[in-house]
Amino acid sequence: MDNADKVNILIVDDRRENLIALQAVLDSEKYELIFAHSGEEALKYVLQYEFAVILMDVQMPGLSGFETAEIIKERESSKHIPIIFITAISKANEHVNNGYSKGAVDYIFKPFNPNVLKSKVAVFVDIFEKQKEIEGKHKKLQEETKELNEKYKNLEHIIDAKTKKLVETNEELKLSQEQFKKVFQFSPNLMAIRSLETRKYIIVNKSWTEFTGYSMDDLHGLNEQTIEIKPTTKGFISLNHTPLDLTDGLFNEKIKYKTKSNDIREGLLSTETSIINGEKCIISAITDVTEKQKLEKQIARLERLNLVGEMAAGIAHEIRNPMTTVLGFLQLTKNDENQSTTTKDYINLMIDELNRANSIITEYLSLAKDKATDKNLLNLNSVINALYPLLQAEALMGNKNVVLDLNGCPEIYIDEKEIRQLILNIGINGLEAMSETGKLTIRTYCEEEEVVLQIKDEGHGIKKELIENIGTPFFTTKDEGTGLGLAICFSIASRHGAEIDIDSCKSGTSFYIRFPLKSFIKSPLNLFEQH
Repeated sequence: MDNADKVNILIVDDRRENLIALQAVLDSEKYELIFAHSGEEALKYVLQYEFAVILMDVQMPGLSGFETAEIIKERESSKHIPIIFITAISKANEHVNNGYSKGAVDYIFKPFNPNVLKSKVAVFVDIFEKQKEIEGKHKKLQEETKELNEKYKNLEHIIDAKTKKLVETNEELKLSQEQFKKVFQFSPNLMAIRSLETRKYIIVNKSWTEFTGYSMDDLHGLNEQTIEIKPTTKGFISLNHTPLDLTDGLFNEKIKYKTKSNDIREGLLSTETSIINGEKCIISAITDVTEKQKLEKQIARLERLNLVGEMAAGIAHEIRNPMTTVLGFLQLTKNDENQSTTTKDYINLMIDELNRANSIITEYLSLAKDKATDKNLLNLNSVINALYPLLQAEALMGNKNVVLDLNGCPEIYIDEKEIRQLILNIGINGLEAMSETGKLTIRTYCEEEEVVLQIKDEGHGIKKELIENIGTPFFTTKDEGTGLGLAICFSIASRHGAEIDIDSCKSGTSFYIRFPLKSFIKSPLNLFEQH
Protein backbone atom coordinates (compact mmCIF):
# COMPACT_ATOMS: atom_id res chain seq x y z
CA MET A 1 0.00 0.00 0.00
CA ASP A 2 1.25 3.51 -0.85
CA ASN A 3 2.45 5.46 2.19
CA ALA A 4 0.11 8.28 1.15
CA ASP A 5 -2.85 5.93 1.74
CA LYS A 6 -1.72 4.75 5.19
CA VAL A 7 -3.22 6.11 8.42
CA ASN A 8 -0.78 7.70 10.86
CA ILE A 9 -0.77 6.44 14.47
CA LEU A 10 1.46 8.10 17.08
CA ILE A 11 2.90 5.90 19.87
CA VAL A 12 4.52 7.77 22.80
CA ASP A 13 6.61 5.92 25.42
CA ASP A 14 10.03 6.60 26.95
CA ARG A 15 10.83 2.88 27.10
CA ARG A 16 12.06 1.27 23.88
CA GLU A 17 10.83 -2.22 24.81
CA ASN A 18 7.27 -0.84 25.20
CA LEU A 19 7.43 0.74 21.77
CA ILE A 20 8.59 -2.55 20.25
CA ALA A 21 5.73 -4.41 21.95
CA LEU A 22 3.13 -1.97 20.66
CA GLN A 23 4.66 -2.14 17.19
CA ALA A 24 4.32 -5.89 17.20
CA VAL A 25 0.65 -5.69 18.13
CA LEU A 26 -0.33 -2.90 15.71
CA ASP A 27 1.91 -3.65 12.75
CA SER A 28 -0.28 -3.48 9.63
CA GLU A 29 -0.01 -2.41 6.00
CA LYS A 30 -2.84 0.03 6.72
CA TYR A 31 -0.99 1.87 9.48
CA GLU A 32 2.02 4.18 9.49
CA LEU A 33 3.38 3.87 13.03
CA ILE A 34 5.31 6.90 14.28
CA PHE A 35 7.23 6.61 17.57
CA ALA A 36 8.05 9.34 20.09
CA HIS A 37 10.27 8.80 23.13
CA SER A 38 9.02 11.80 25.12
CA GLY A 39 6.15 14.24 25.41
CA GLU A 40 8.22 17.00 23.80
CA GLU A 41 8.98 14.82 20.76
CA ALA A 42 5.31 13.85 20.53
CA LEU A 43 4.29 17.53 20.35
CA LYS A 44 6.67 18.06 17.39
CA TYR A 45 5.16 15.13 15.50
CA VAL A 46 1.61 16.42 16.16
CA LEU A 47 2.59 19.66 14.39
CA GLN A 48 4.01 17.73 11.39
CA TYR A 49 1.51 14.92 10.81
CA GLU A 50 -2.19 14.20 10.98
CA PHE A 51 -2.97 11.26 13.31
CA ALA A 52 -6.00 9.02 13.60
CA VAL A 53 -5.20 8.15 17.24
CA ILE A 54 -2.42 8.66 19.81
CA LEU A 55 -1.29 5.89 22.22
CA MET A 56 0.54 7.50 25.14
CA ASP A 57 2.27 6.34 28.27
CA VAL A 58 1.32 8.31 31.39
CA GLN A 59 4.58 8.19 33.34
CA MET A 60 7.44 9.78 31.34
CA PRO A 61 10.41 11.98 32.22
CA GLY A 62 10.02 15.64 31.28
CA LEU A 63 6.44 16.20 30.14
CA SER A 64 4.16 13.50 31.54
CA GLY A 65 1.44 11.91 29.46
CA PHE A 66 -1.22 14.07 31.17
CA GLU A 67 0.71 17.29 30.50
CA THR A 68 1.36 16.34 26.88
CA ALA A 69 -2.32 15.48 26.33
CA GLU A 70 -3.39 18.78 27.85
CA ILE A 71 -1.19 20.76 25.42
CA ILE A 72 -2.45 18.73 22.45
CA LYS A 73 -6.06 19.44 23.39
CA GLU A 74 -5.38 23.16 23.76
CA ARG A 75 -4.28 23.44 20.12
CA GLU A 76 -7.07 24.06 17.62
CA SER A 77 -5.41 21.91 14.95
CA SER A 78 -4.97 18.83 17.20
CA LYS A 79 -7.70 18.97 19.83
CA HIS A 80 -9.87 16.52 17.86
CA ILE A 81 -7.26 13.66 17.92
CA PRO A 82 -8.39 10.82 20.24
CA ILE A 83 -5.82 9.87 22.95
CA ILE A 84 -5.59 6.44 24.61
CA PHE A 85 -3.50 6.30 27.78
CA ILE A 86 -1.52 3.05 28.34
CA THR A 87 -0.14 2.71 31.86
CA ALA A 88 1.01 0.22 34.47
CA ILE A 89 0.52 2.59 37.42
CA SER A 90 -2.46 3.15 39.72
CA LYS A 91 -5.90 2.00 38.63
CA ALA A 92 -7.54 4.27 41.20
CA ASN A 93 -10.62 6.12 40.01
CA GLU A 94 -9.04 9.43 40.93
CA HIS A 95 -6.06 8.72 38.70
CA VAL A 96 -8.24 7.51 35.80
CA ASN A 97 -10.58 10.49 36.11
CA ASN A 98 -7.59 12.81 35.94
CA GLY A 99 -6.63 11.16 32.65
CA TYR A 100 -10.09 11.63 31.19
CA SER A 101 -10.11 15.28 32.30
CA LYS A 102 -6.91 15.85 30.28
CA GLY A 103 -8.63 14.70 27.10
CA ALA A 104 -8.28 10.92 27.05
CA VAL A 105 -10.95 8.89 25.26
CA ASP A 106 -9.85 5.56 26.77
CA TYR A 107 -7.58 4.06 29.43
CA ILE A 108 -5.70 0.74 28.99
CA PHE A 109 -3.75 -0.92 31.81
CA LYS A 110 -0.69 -3.07 31.37
CA PRO A 111 -0.46 -5.92 30.77
CA PHE A 112 -3.06 -5.40 27.99
CA ASN A 113 -4.90 -7.79 25.73
CA PRO A 114 -3.47 -7.34 22.21
CA ASN A 115 -6.81 -8.11 20.55
CA VAL A 116 -8.62 -5.51 22.67
CA LEU A 117 -5.98 -2.90 21.84
CA LYS A 118 -6.11 -3.72 18.12
CA SER A 119 -9.92 -3.50 18.14
CA LYS A 120 -9.96 -0.13 19.89
CA VAL A 121 -7.35 1.31 17.55
CA ALA A 122 -9.25 -0.08 14.55
CA VAL A 123 -12.42 1.71 15.70
CA PHE A 124 -10.65 5.09 15.88
CA VAL A 125 -8.94 4.48 12.54
CA ASP A 126 -12.33 3.68 11.01
CA ILE A 127 -13.79 6.89 12.46
CA PHE A 128 -10.81 8.83 11.11
CA GLU A 129 -11.23 7.36 7.61
CA LYS A 130 -14.96 8.06 7.59
CA GLN A 131 -14.29 11.62 8.69
CA LYS A 132 -11.79 12.03 5.87
CA GLU A 133 -14.33 10.61 3.45
CA ILE A 134 -16.94 13.10 4.68
CA GLU A 135 -14.45 15.96 4.38
CA GLY A 136 -13.66 14.89 0.83
CA LYS A 137 -17.34 14.82 -0.07
CA HIS A 138 -17.85 18.20 1.60
CA LYS A 139 -14.95 19.71 -0.37
CA LYS A 140 -16.32 18.23 -3.58
CA LEU A 141 -19.77 19.61 -2.75
CA GLN A 142 -18.29 23.07 -2.16
CA GLU A 143 -16.50 22.92 -5.52
CA GLU A 144 -19.72 21.83 -7.27
CA THR A 145 -21.66 24.61 -5.54
CA LYS A 146 -19.08 27.19 -6.62
CA GLU A 147 -19.25 25.88 -10.17
CA LEU A 148 -23.06 26.09 -10.17
CA ASN A 149 -23.01 29.67 -8.85
CA GLU A 150 -20.70 30.70 -11.68
CA LYS A 151 -22.98 29.07 -14.24
CA TYR A 152 -26.10 30.84 -13.06
CA LYS A 153 -24.84 34.40 -12.98
CA ASN A 154 -26.47 34.96 -16.33
CA LEU A 155 -30.22 34.60 -16.76
CA GLU A 156 -29.89 32.75 -20.06
CA HIS A 157 -27.65 30.18 -18.40
CA ILE A 158 -30.27 29.70 -15.68
CA ILE A 159 -32.97 29.01 -18.23
CA ASP A 160 -30.88 26.84 -20.58
CA ALA A 161 -28.24 25.00 -18.55
CA LYS A 162 -30.26 24.52 -15.36
CA THR A 163 -33.37 23.28 -17.18
CA LYS A 164 -31.31 20.43 -18.66
CA LYS A 165 -29.68 19.77 -15.31
CA LEU A 166 -33.00 19.61 -13.43
CA VAL A 167 -34.11 16.37 -15.11
CA GLU A 168 -30.97 14.46 -14.11
CA THR A 169 -31.45 13.94 -10.39
CA ASN A 170 -33.95 14.87 -7.73
CA GLU A 171 -31.29 16.58 -5.60
CA GLU A 172 -30.24 18.83 -8.46
CA LEU A 173 -33.91 19.60 -9.03
CA LYS A 174 -34.25 20.98 -5.50
CA LEU A 175 -31.06 23.01 -5.78
CA SER A 176 -32.03 24.47 -9.15
CA GLN A 177 -35.47 25.47 -7.94
CA GLU A 178 -33.96 27.28 -4.97
CA GLN A 179 -31.38 29.05 -7.14
CA PHE A 180 -33.97 30.17 -9.70
CA LYS A 181 -36.35 31.34 -6.98
CA LYS A 182 -33.70 33.61 -5.45
CA VAL A 183 -32.61 35.08 -8.79
CA PHE A 184 -36.20 35.60 -9.87
CA GLN A 185 -37.58 37.02 -6.64
CA PHE A 186 -34.67 39.29 -5.72
CA SER A 187 -33.77 40.56 -9.18
CA PRO A 188 -33.95 44.38 -9.46
CA ASN A 189 -35.62 43.89 -12.85
CA LEU A 190 -39.38 43.45 -13.29
CA MET A 191 -39.72 39.72 -13.98
CA ALA A 192 -42.83 37.74 -14.85
CA ILE A 193 -43.66 34.25 -16.09
CA ARG A 194 -46.73 33.83 -18.33
CA SER A 195 -48.27 30.85 -20.03
CA LEU A 196 -48.02 31.07 -23.81
CA GLU A 197 -51.19 29.00 -24.18
CA THR A 198 -53.54 30.75 -21.74
CA ARG A 199 -51.59 34.05 -21.51
CA LYS A 200 -52.22 34.01 -17.76
CA TYR A 201 -49.66 35.29 -15.27
CA ILE A 202 -48.12 32.36 -13.38
CA ILE A 203 -45.86 34.42 -11.10
CA VAL A 204 -44.26 37.87 -10.89
CA ASN A 205 -41.38 38.98 -8.68
CA LYS A 206 -41.16 41.62 -5.94
CA SER A 207 -39.72 44.30 -8.24
CA TRP A 208 -42.60 43.75 -10.67
CA THR A 209 -45.25 44.35 -7.98
CA GLU A 210 -43.38 47.32 -6.50
CA PHE A 211 -42.92 49.12 -9.82
CA THR A 212 -46.37 48.37 -11.31
CA GLY A 213 -48.42 48.60 -8.10
CA TYR A 214 -50.25 45.33 -8.89
CA SER A 215 -50.23 42.45 -6.43
CA MET A 216 -50.38 38.77 -7.37
CA ASP A 217 -54.00 38.77 -6.20
CA ASP A 218 -54.78 41.51 -8.75
CA LEU A 219 -53.33 39.33 -11.51
CA HIS A 220 -55.06 36.09 -10.49
CA GLY A 221 -56.72 34.65 -13.56
CA LEU A 222 -56.03 37.66 -15.77
CA ASN A 223 -54.82 37.08 -19.32
CA GLU A 224 -54.95 40.67 -20.56
CA GLN A 225 -51.98 42.93 -21.11
CA THR A 226 -52.31 44.39 -17.63
CA ILE A 227 -49.49 46.93 -17.74
CA GLU A 228 -50.02 47.86 -21.43
CA ILE A 229 -46.47 47.39 -22.65
CA LYS A 230 -45.88 49.37 -25.84
CA PRO A 231 -42.72 49.71 -27.97
CA THR A 232 -41.03 53.09 -28.32
CA THR A 233 -38.76 51.99 -31.18
CA LYS A 234 -40.03 53.34 -34.49
CA GLY A 235 -40.99 50.67 -36.99
CA PHE A 236 -41.39 47.84 -34.44
CA ILE A 237 -44.20 45.49 -35.47
CA SER A 238 -45.70 42.84 -33.17
CA LEU A 239 -46.89 39.74 -35.02
CA ASN A 240 -50.61 38.91 -34.68
CA HIS A 241 -51.00 41.74 -32.15
CA THR A 242 -49.22 39.57 -29.57
CA PRO A 243 -48.46 41.41 -26.30
CA LEU A 244 -44.80 42.38 -26.22
CA ASP A 245 -44.03 40.39 -23.05
CA LEU A 246 -45.34 37.26 -24.84
CA THR A 247 -43.08 37.83 -27.87
CA ASP A 248 -40.09 35.48 -27.84
CA GLY A 249 -36.51 36.55 -28.46
CA LEU A 250 -36.60 40.23 -27.48
CA PHE A 251 -33.45 41.75 -26.01
CA ASN A 252 -33.41 45.22 -24.43
CA GLU A 253 -36.34 46.39 -26.55
CA LYS A 254 -37.25 49.97 -25.59
CA ILE A 255 -40.78 50.06 -24.19
CA LYS A 256 -43.22 52.07 -22.12
CA TYR A 257 -45.61 50.52 -19.58
CA LYS A 258 -48.47 51.77 -17.42
CA THR A 259 -48.67 51.26 -13.66
CA LYS A 260 -51.78 50.67 -11.57
CA SER A 261 -51.84 54.40 -10.74
CA ASN A 262 -51.73 55.16 -14.51
CA ASP A 263 -48.15 56.46 -14.42
CA ILE A 264 -46.17 55.86 -17.60
CA ARG A 265 -42.67 54.45 -17.05
CA GLU A 266 -39.92 53.45 -19.48
CA GLY A 267 -37.86 50.28 -19.63
CA LEU A 268 -35.88 47.72 -21.64
CA LEU A 269 -37.71 44.42 -22.28
CA SER A 270 -36.08 41.01 -22.79
CA THR A 271 -37.97 37.72 -23.23
CA GLU A 272 -37.17 34.02 -23.41
CA THR A 273 -39.31 30.89 -23.68
CA SER A 274 -39.00 27.95 -21.28
CA ILE A 275 -40.80 24.75 -20.36
CA ILE A 276 -41.97 24.98 -16.74
CA ASN A 277 -43.77 22.01 -15.18
CA GLY A 278 -44.47 20.70 -18.67
CA GLU A 279 -46.09 23.96 -19.82
CA LYS A 280 -44.57 26.26 -22.44
CA CYS A 281 -44.07 29.64 -20.81
CA ILE A 282 -42.29 32.88 -21.49
CA ILE A 283 -40.11 34.69 -18.98
CA SER A 284 -39.96 38.46 -19.37
CA ALA A 285 -37.54 40.86 -17.71
CA ILE A 286 -37.98 44.64 -17.78
CA THR A 287 -35.10 46.88 -16.74
CA ASP A 288 -36.78 50.09 -15.56
CA VAL A 289 -34.82 53.10 -16.86
CA THR A 290 -37.28 55.85 -15.89
CA GLU A 291 -35.12 57.28 -13.11
CA LYS A 292 -31.95 56.89 -15.18
CA GLN A 293 -33.42 58.84 -18.09
CA LYS A 294 -34.75 61.47 -15.70
CA LEU A 295 -31.26 61.85 -14.20
CA GLU A 296 -29.69 62.07 -17.67
CA LYS A 297 -32.12 64.87 -18.57
CA GLN A 298 -31.31 66.70 -15.34
CA ILE A 299 -27.58 66.39 -16.05
CA ALA A 300 -28.09 67.65 -19.61
CA ARG A 301 -30.11 70.61 -18.26
CA LEU A 302 -27.36 71.44 -15.75
CA GLU A 303 -24.74 71.23 -18.47
CA ARG A 304 -26.75 73.68 -20.59
CA LEU A 305 -27.10 75.99 -17.59
CA ASN A 306 -23.38 75.80 -16.91
CA LEU A 307 -22.56 76.55 -20.53
CA VAL A 308 -24.89 79.55 -20.61
CA GLY A 309 -23.56 80.70 -17.23
CA GLU A 310 -19.97 80.56 -18.45
CA MET A 311 -20.95 82.46 -21.60
CA ALA A 312 -22.81 85.03 -19.50
CA ALA A 313 -19.84 85.71 -17.27
CA GLY A 314 -17.58 86.03 -20.31
CA ILE A 315 -19.57 88.29 -22.62
CA ALA A 316 -21.75 90.41 -20.29
CA HIS A 317 -18.92 92.87 -19.59
CA GLU A 318 -18.15 93.26 -23.30
CA ILE A 319 -21.84 93.93 -24.11
CA ARG A 320 -22.45 96.39 -21.28
CA ASN A 321 -19.50 98.64 -22.18
CA PRO A 322 -20.84 99.77 -25.58
CA MET A 323 -24.39 99.87 -24.18
CA THR A 324 -23.24 102.29 -21.46
CA THR A 325 -21.65 104.50 -24.09
CA VAL A 326 -24.80 104.52 -26.24
CA LEU A 327 -27.00 105.17 -23.21
CA GLY A 328 -24.80 108.11 -22.12
CA PHE A 329 -24.97 109.80 -25.54
CA LEU A 330 -28.74 109.24 -25.73
CA GLN A 331 -29.20 110.94 -22.36
CA LEU A 332 -27.02 113.89 -23.50
CA THR A 333 -29.03 114.17 -26.71
CA LYS A 334 -32.29 113.99 -24.75
CA ASN A 335 -31.20 116.96 -22.59
CA ASP A 336 -30.59 119.12 -25.69
CA GLU A 337 -33.38 121.72 -25.69
CA ASN A 338 -33.30 121.99 -29.48
CA GLN A 339 -34.67 118.46 -29.88
CA SER A 340 -38.27 118.11 -30.99
CA THR A 341 -40.87 116.31 -28.90
CA THR A 342 -41.00 113.46 -31.39
CA THR A 343 -37.23 113.04 -31.27
CA LYS A 344 -37.27 113.00 -27.48
CA ASP A 345 -40.01 110.34 -27.54
CA TYR A 346 -37.81 108.21 -29.82
CA ILE A 347 -34.84 108.74 -27.49
CA ASN A 348 -36.94 107.75 -24.44
CA LEU A 349 -38.04 104.59 -26.25
CA MET A 350 -34.41 103.70 -27.03
CA ILE A 351 -33.35 104.35 -23.43
CA ASP A 352 -36.19 102.09 -22.16
CA GLU A 353 -35.11 99.33 -24.51
CA LEU A 354 -31.47 99.66 -23.43
CA ASN A 355 -32.57 99.44 -19.76
CA ARG A 356 -34.62 96.37 -20.62
CA ALA A 357 -31.59 94.80 -22.36
CA ASN A 358 -29.50 95.60 -19.27
CA SER A 359 -32.04 93.83 -17.01
CA ILE A 360 -31.92 90.78 -19.30
CA ILE A 361 -28.11 90.73 -19.00
CA THR A 362 -28.48 90.93 -15.21
CA GLU A 363 -30.76 87.89 -15.30
CA TYR A 364 -28.36 86.21 -17.69
CA LEU A 365 -25.54 86.66 -15.18
CA SER A 366 -27.67 84.94 -12.54
CA LEU A 367 -27.08 81.69 -14.45
CA ALA A 368 -23.35 81.73 -13.75
CA LYS A 369 -22.44 78.59 -11.81
CA ASP A 370 -19.64 80.36 -9.94
CA LYS A 371 -21.82 83.21 -8.78
CA ALA A 372 -20.98 84.21 -5.21
CA THR A 373 -23.59 83.24 -2.62
CA ASP A 374 -24.18 84.36 0.95
CA LYS A 375 -25.67 81.36 2.72
CA ASN A 376 -26.90 81.66 6.28
CA LEU A 377 -28.79 79.37 8.63
CA LEU A 378 -32.42 80.44 8.05
CA ASN A 379 -35.92 79.06 8.32
CA LEU A 380 -37.55 78.78 4.90
CA ASN A 381 -40.90 79.76 6.40
CA SER A 382 -39.59 83.17 7.54
CA VAL A 383 -38.43 83.95 3.98
CA ILE A 384 -41.87 83.03 2.62
CA ASN A 385 -43.71 85.09 5.26
CA ALA A 386 -41.61 88.13 4.34
CA LEU A 387 -42.53 87.69 0.65
CA TYR A 388 -46.22 87.00 1.26
CA PRO A 389 -47.45 90.65 1.21
CA LEU A 390 -45.70 91.26 -2.14
CA LEU A 391 -47.16 88.10 -3.72
CA GLN A 392 -50.60 88.73 -2.26
CA ALA A 393 -50.63 92.31 -3.63
CA GLU A 394 -49.69 90.97 -7.08
CA ALA A 395 -52.46 88.36 -6.82
CA LEU A 396 -55.17 90.81 -5.70
CA MET A 397 -54.55 92.98 -8.78
CA GLY A 398 -55.77 90.05 -10.87
CA ASN A 399 -58.57 89.00 -8.46
CA LYS A 400 -56.53 86.00 -7.36
CA ASN A 401 -55.37 84.73 -4.00
CA VAL A 402 -52.18 83.38 -2.36
CA VAL A 403 -52.53 80.75 0.41
CA LEU A 404 -49.72 79.69 2.74
CA ASP A 405 -49.52 76.18 4.22
CA LEU A 406 -46.29 76.31 6.20
CA ASN A 407 -45.35 73.37 8.40
CA GLY A 408 -42.51 73.04 10.88
CA CYS A 409 -39.15 72.71 9.14
CA PRO A 410 -35.57 72.79 10.46
CA GLU A 411 -33.29 75.71 9.61
CA ILE A 412 -31.09 75.24 6.55
CA TYR A 413 -28.21 77.16 4.98
CA ILE A 414 -29.62 79.27 2.14
CA ASP A 415 -28.94 82.56 0.36
CA GLU A 416 -32.03 84.59 1.27
CA LYS A 417 -31.88 86.86 -1.79
CA GLU A 418 -31.60 83.93 -4.19
CA ILE A 419 -34.42 81.97 -2.51
CA ARG A 420 -36.62 85.10 -2.62
CA GLN A 421 -35.90 85.37 -6.34
CA LEU A 422 -36.71 81.68 -6.85
CA ILE A 423 -40.05 81.95 -5.00
CA LEU A 424 -41.00 85.19 -6.79
CA ASN A 425 -40.14 83.81 -10.25
CA ILE A 426 -42.15 80.60 -9.80
CA GLY A 427 -44.94 82.33 -7.84
CA ILE A 428 -45.48 85.12 -10.36
CA ASN A 429 -45.40 82.57 -13.21
CA GLY A 430 -48.12 80.64 -11.37
CA LEU A 431 -50.25 83.78 -10.90
CA GLU A 432 -49.89 84.65 -14.59
CA ALA A 433 -50.92 81.11 -15.57
CA MET A 434 -54.26 81.32 -13.66
CA SER A 435 -57.52 82.98 -14.56
CA GLU A 436 -59.47 85.15 -12.09
CA THR A 437 -60.34 83.64 -8.68
CA GLY A 438 -57.39 81.27 -9.03
CA LYS A 439 -55.48 80.22 -5.91
CA LEU A 440 -51.70 79.96 -5.57
CA THR A 441 -50.65 77.66 -2.69
CA ILE A 442 -47.18 77.80 -1.13
CA ARG A 443 -46.48 74.87 1.15
CA THR A 444 -43.47 73.69 3.15
CA TYR A 445 -42.95 70.33 4.84
CA CYS A 446 -40.31 67.74 5.70
CA GLU A 447 -40.06 64.47 3.79
CA GLU A 448 -37.48 61.92 4.92
CA GLU A 449 -34.13 63.78 4.77
CA GLU A 450 -35.43 66.76 2.78
CA VAL A 451 -37.07 70.14 3.32
CA VAL A 452 -39.64 70.53 0.54
CA LEU A 453 -41.00 73.80 -0.86
CA GLN A 454 -44.14 73.28 -3.00
CA ILE A 455 -45.61 76.08 -5.15
CA LYS A 456 -48.92 75.04 -6.71
CA ASP A 457 -51.13 76.99 -9.12
CA GLU A 458 -54.58 76.32 -10.58
CA GLY A 459 -53.72 77.10 -14.18
CA HIS A 460 -54.30 74.95 -17.26
CA GLY A 461 -51.11 72.97 -16.78
CA ILE A 462 -48.04 72.48 -18.96
CA LYS A 463 -48.07 70.11 -21.91
CA LYS A 464 -46.11 66.95 -21.16
CA GLU A 465 -43.82 67.36 -24.14
CA LEU A 466 -42.84 70.84 -22.90
CA ILE A 467 -42.01 69.89 -19.31
CA GLU A 468 -38.64 68.43 -20.30
CA ASN A 469 -37.59 71.84 -21.67
CA ILE A 470 -38.66 73.80 -18.58
CA GLY A 471 -35.58 75.44 -17.10
CA THR A 472 -33.71 75.61 -20.41
CA PRO A 473 -32.36 79.15 -20.97
CA PHE A 474 -34.49 81.23 -23.37
CA PHE A 475 -37.29 78.61 -23.50
CA THR A 476 -40.67 80.14 -22.64
CA THR A 477 -44.34 79.26 -23.08
CA LYS A 478 -45.42 82.91 -22.67
CA ASP A 479 -45.96 85.33 -25.52
CA GLU A 480 -43.75 87.88 -23.80
CA GLY A 481 -40.79 86.78 -21.77
CA THR A 482 -37.07 86.17 -21.91
CA GLY A 483 -37.16 82.48 -21.00
CA LEU A 484 -34.64 83.11 -18.22
CA GLY A 485 -36.89 83.14 -15.14
CA LEU A 486 -37.15 79.38 -14.59
CA ALA A 487 -33.60 78.83 -15.87
CA ILE A 488 -32.44 81.11 -13.05
CA CYS A 489 -34.56 79.08 -10.59
CA PHE A 490 -32.86 75.84 -11.66
CA SER A 491 -29.45 77.52 -11.38
CA ILE A 492 -30.26 78.76 -7.86
CA ALA A 493 -31.49 75.29 -6.85
CA SER A 494 -28.28 73.76 -8.19
CA ARG A 495 -26.14 76.15 -6.14
CA HIS A 496 -28.11 75.06 -3.04
CA GLY A 497 -27.75 71.34 -3.80
CA ALA A 498 -31.53 71.17 -4.35
CA GLU A 499 -33.64 69.51 -7.04
CA ILE A 500 -36.75 70.81 -8.78
CA ASP A 501 -39.54 68.39 -9.75
CA ILE A 502 -42.57 69.40 -11.81
CA ASP A 503 -46.00 67.76 -11.64
CA SER A 504 -48.53 69.15 -14.08
CA CYS A 505 -52.04 68.27 -15.18
CA LYS A 506 -55.08 70.08 -16.60
CA SER A 507 -56.07 71.38 -13.15
CA GLY A 508 -52.72 73.04 -12.38
CA THR A 509 -48.97 72.73 -11.95
CA SER A 510 -46.88 72.04 -8.84
CA PHE A 511 -43.18 72.86 -8.49
CA TYR A 512 -41.36 70.86 -5.79
CA ILE A 513 -38.01 72.28 -4.65
CA ARG A 514 -36.29 69.65 -2.48
CA PHE A 515 -33.45 70.79 -0.20
CA PRO A 516 -31.48 67.79 1.16
CA LEU A 517 -30.78 68.26 4.88
CA LYS A 518 -27.54 66.23 4.85
CA SER A 519 -25.83 68.55 2.39
CA PHE A 520 -26.30 71.72 4.43
CA ILE A 521 -23.03 72.07 6.34
CA LYS A 522 -21.87 75.65 6.78
CA SER A 523 -18.54 76.44 5.10
CA PRO A 524 -17.00 79.94 5.26
CA LEU A 525 -15.36 79.33 1.89
CA ASN A 526 -18.59 78.00 0.31
CA LEU A 527 -16.68 74.86 -0.68
CA PHE A 528 -19.89 72.89 -0.89
CA GLU A 529 -21.16 74.84 -3.90
CA GLN A 530 -22.43 72.47 -6.53
CA HIS A 531 -22.84 73.16 -10.24
